Amino acid sequence: MTADRAPELGESKVIAPGYRADDFLTGLAARWDVPLGKPRLIDAPQGRKVWHFSGGVPSEGERQLAIAGVPTEQGDIITFNCVVKADRAKAGAFLEDCTNTGIPGWDDKGAADWLRTAKRQVDALYAKERRQVISSLYVSAGAHALLLKSGPTPESVGTYTLTVAGGGIAENP
Repeated sequence: MTADRAPELGESKVIAPGYRADDFLTGLAARWDVPLGKPRLIDAPQGRKVWHFSGGVPSEGERQLAIAGVPTEQGDIITFNCVVKADRAKAGAFLEDCTNTGIPGWDDKGAADWLRTAKRQVDALYAKERRQVISSLYVSAGAHALLLKSGPTPESVGTYTLTVAGGGIAENP
């Protein structure tokens, strides 16, 4: 669906107690040669401050591949994103690796199957609409995932953003 028609999401919560950046995300970053920065406190909407970390692989002045996340002060992950340019070699493999989360109870195979379908659907709709589009939600083990494809211009090949977050399951608008 186009992003302007996406359902509202409730407030995100910790993905799983003890699910930390230094577990899954550090390994993911190492496998894809993405240097992760240290968590830092940043400004967030509604005057809040949140912890945030990110890292990316630049090419031609922009990030071609990136990982970012929002942990609690104690380090438990609330949400993380995997971002990749759609025309980058192995973009699909990177996104699929991002669904292999290690979240306790998370169905990795189901998430990979969902991702392949979601990617086909957002690719088709993005090619037709030439604006930001979003997939249906994947829900497993109290966490959810969604895939967004967007571009800076209608002619752009687009960028995928895979988001995995705890809680905050879709609410009716």
